[in-house]
Amino acid sequence: MMKPWMIVASGLLCGISVAGEARGEIRRMVCILGGQQEVPQVATTARGCGLFEIDTDLNTVQFRIVYSGLSSAEVAAHIHGFAAPGVNAGVKIALPAGPLKIGTWTYVEADEASILGGLAYVNVHSAAFAGGEIRGQIVDMVAYIDGAQESPPNGSPGLGVGLFMIDETANTLTYRIVYNGLAGVENAAHIHGSANYGTNAGVVHPLPAGALKTGVWNYPEAMERSILDGLTYVNIHTNVVGGGEIRGQIVCSVNPMDRTQEVPATNTSSNGCAFCGIDRTARTLGYDIQTALAGSTEVAAHIHGFASAGVNAGVVHPLAAGARKLGVWNFATDAAGLGILEEKTYINIHTNVFAGGEIRGQIRWCDPGLCGADFDGDGTVDFFDYDAFVRCFEGGTCPPGKTADFDGDGSVDFFDYDAFVVEFEAGC
Repeated sequence: MMKPWMIVASGLLCGISVAGEARGEIRRMVCILGGQQEVPQVATTARGCGLFEIDTDLNTVQFRIVYSGLSSAEVAAHIHGFAAPGVNAGVKIALPAGPLKIGTWTYVEADEASILGGLAYVNVHSAAFAGGEIRGQIVDMVAYIDGAQESPPNGSPGLGVGLFMIDETANTLTYRIVYNGLAGVENAAHIHGSANYGTNAGVVHPLPAGALKTGVWNYPEAMERSILDGLTYVNIHTNVVGGGEIRGQIVCSVNPMDRTQEVPATNTSSNGCAFCGIDRTARTLGYDIQTALAGSTEVAAHIHGFASAGVNAGVVHPLAAGARKLGVWNFATDAAGLGILEEKTYINIHTNVFAGGEIRGQIRWCDPGLCGADFDGDGTVDFFDYDAFVRCFEGGTCPPGKTADFDGDGSVDFFDYDAFVVEFEAGC
């Protein structure tokens, strides 16, 4: 049984009692949508992604799904199950129409193990492909694999997708990787690590040969944090590009971008997907941001922070222009890193139609591994953290990305002080 991944909320892991109330455990899962996961495969340039929050107490799945580029009009969309990747299954629920799909699926208890086991998938049907044009298995981690992520990048026509389930108790990463369209002939393939986007690293696991690769990597415990932080990657080597023709970072930080996350919300069908990894030691946030604007022109793009979803904040990192943004942000301090891991940064795409931002995506993580009592962000819990919280609580300067609203209820009061003390005394 996989360990449940907890979501950070206001610096606390879900499940910890806050102001006298226990929060339910929330498991995050993700999907990447494309034609390669359809059975049989579909040749399409359409793509998308999804984020799913499973509340195992309430038996609900909250979903946010975006896509773009269908070859013809959408005629239906569903979550299907239960089947492994490469196998079709029946409809479980119908999804809302359109390129942005937000909602809640209330499932029966008997279905929970199958959902958490990665056996459900999103399927978007179009007029040209009635059986489904793009599909995305709902799993723990994914990899979008292409030549642009190689270091140095190349113009390979090859494209692949990786699906991963992690078992933190058994220390296993189960994978299914498929690719096609390479310029050369594969002569080796591996999982590499630990490295963020744009940086190379050594081999940590050899992959089987062939356009379809399935297997299990029994990883060392010491690598678990790097894996969860998105610091391993798939690399397919060929006779044309010996160092690697196509590469894909393995991430669980998959962040749909859409109009409803803007403050205030905008009226657009534009959307995008942001895949992120974080290196806590090197203090880098790597990103692969892919956007599809509908009738507008990008005029600026940034990472903003530090603010929770539904709140605006200033620019902390400028982004390059273009529909695809691959890069790394070298953030300055550990305190800033905590602001990032506490999900207080977001991507914002500004356009000629919506100068304040047309689409936004909060940067979220599957397992930040944070301790909220480490208030000064130095990696240890001590009285410096207590002093830092008290100064912040009393109206003084707070560390970057930190707030005295420790319980996240929108106000600063003694419930926040009590919540901090409980976690501080527990020592995380």
